[in-house]
Parts: sequence; C-alpha cells; structure tokens
Amino acid sequence: MDFTLYSDYFILINCLIILFSLIIDLIIGDPHFKNHPVMHIGNTISWLKSKLRTGKKKLDKVLGIVLLILAILIFCIPIYLFQVIFWRFWNVWIMSDWVIPNLINILTFSALMGFILKWSFAVKNLGDVTLPIGKALKQNNLEKARTELSLIVRRETKELEKKHILSATIECIAESSTDAVTSVFWFYLMGNLLGIIIFTYFHIHFMWLFLGIPFAYIFRITNTADSIVGYKDSENINIGWFSARIDDFSNYFPTRLTVLFMLLAGLLMKKNVKNAWKILKLEKNNTESVNAGWTMSTMAGLLNIQLEKIGYYKLGIPIKALEPYDINTAYKLIRLTVFLFILTTSTIIFSIITILLL
Repeated sequence: MDFTLYSDYFILINCLIILFSLIIDLIIGDPHFKNHPVMHIGNTISWLKSKLRTGKKKLDKVLGIVLLILAILIFCIPIYLFQVIFWRFWNVWIMSDWVIPNLINILTFSALMGFILKWSFAVKNLGDVTLPIGKALKQNNLEKARTELSLIVRRETKELEKKHILSATIECIAESSTDAVTSVFWFYLMGNLLGIIIFTYFHIHFMWLFLGIPFAYIFRITNTADSIVGYKDSENINIGWFSARIDDFSNYFPTRLTVLFMLLAGLLMKKNVKNAWKILKLEKNNTESVNAGWTMSTMAGLLNIQLEKIGYYKLGIPIKALEPYDINTAYKLIRLTVFLFILTTSTIIFSIITILLL
C-alpha cells in the first residue's frame, strides 16, 4: 500500500480533521436520534453488563475489565480499519501526481474523518441542554427546569430549589468541559503523537498513523462506561470499578490542563481569576471525584459564586447569589476554554510531530 501522501501531509490532514469536526459540531450539534454513536456505545455497554455480571464480587471485578476491553474493541477496531481502508481505496481511485486531485483527496478524507471525530465530543450540545434550564428559571418555571436538569445529572431533582438547580447546571457545564470535550481532543492528539513516534523511530507500517480517532473513542467509551456502570451501589460496584478507575486516570492530566485554560479564559473575560485560584487551591479535593472538583471549584471562583451538592460538598465563597445568567456565563467560559485548549495543545503537539518528521 502507498500511504506516502498521508505521511507527507499528516499534520495538514489532522488539522483539517479537527477543523471539520468543530465546524460540524457548530452547525449540527448533537441531534437526539437513536443512531447517535454514543447511544450505541451506551447500549452496548449496558448489554455487556447484563451478560457478564454474575453477582460474585471477585469474578465481577475481573469481568469489569473484560467489559471495558470488549466495548473498546467492538467500536475502535472498525473505526480504525475504516480509516485505513477508506484512505486506501479513495487514494487509489483519485490518486494522481497533480496537486488538485491530491487536495481533493485530502479534503474529502479529512471531512469524513472530522464527521466521525465529531460524535466523540460535544460543545454545542452542552449549551443546548443547559441554557434552556436558565431560560426556564428566568420564567420562574421550576418544574420545567427540574425536568431539564434531570436529563443531565445523576442526582434527584424533584425537590431542588432554584439555587441548587443553578448550581447543578453550572457544575455540569464545568465538569463536562473535560468529559465532553478537552479530554477527547487530548487523546486524539496523543494518538497522533504515539503513531508518529512508532512510525518514525521503529520504522513500522504506515497504519500506525491512524491512531488519533480510535484514541479519541477509547476515551469516549471509557467515559460512557463510567456513566453507566461506574457507581458504588451493590449492582455496579464490582462490575464497574475498572471503568471508574480508568476514567479517573484518563481524565487526570487533561482536567488539570483544562483548568489552566479556564483561568486564562476567565482572565480574557475579566472574571475573578484571583478568587478562582484561591478556591481551586483550597477546595479542588472536596468532591468524591479526583477530577471534577478542579473544574467546578475554578468555575465557582471565576463567577464569585458557591456551588453546592446537598449533603456532599460546597465549593466557592458566595460573594454573589446565583442567577440564571450565570449559566450563560459559565457556558461562554467553557467555549472559550475549549477553543484555547484545542488551539494551544494542537499547536504544541503538531510542532513536536513536525520536528519528529524532519
């Protein structure tokens, strides 16, 4: 197979994949239809759980490892092979020494792969599911706000007061900055970097250059598995322990990196960065999750508010009362954070790749 064109334009192709994925997200978002890839991932994980869980502690812990590995293999192998096969046959069909056909080849492949990458993250949808809650609260429609909130959080929402609805929504926005977006792109970039290192230093096949999107989906599958089986109730504590631990591990570095860009976004938006840094240092470990407290405490500090999950934690100093517009502000902060994160990390990683390819 001749993959020379792909290696020659590796950085351009992957930059275009990122660009196309963001454009598609901006235009389409995440329509709620039954064939959404993440829904298939979730359904598959639920099915695997029903088939593997035995109720025996030690065996279920082992089967929890099997569950996550099987889910990753079921989805990532087809995605990986599709990239390779599509490039090969599309490349042969339109291959030419002319510049224009090569450009068409690159653009077509990048657009399609951008479409596939897009379904592993969600920026626009984060606003689509949270901004209506703020709108409902502005209209004093608590029941509608509670119903909308129940679709995106695990906690019981039926009795929540206005301030706790606002808090839960902003917490979701802050935590989702990593779960829904930045960690996905981090793994996409790490997949590309690993592929280049193997290809360059070990002189192994060109097929290693296609690891970016599978790595992004490895994170998405892990995170989805955690949301389905990563609980400490009697049903999931054993079968879900591995997914929960791997999700914590995979989010560990991207979360802390994301916080730096949240602070930078806060600075650009003239928010209280000094307070955010103070709250981050004091309260980042006050949540059960080893990662969520970082982004949530930073968000609380930037907005001068206190975020509270009743009976679990309080993050931040209530310098001002929570208001519906804080949801909009939090979402704008995260959008800017995501932009800064992707722009900066992509520039750094692709610069390293450029050096490796010299």
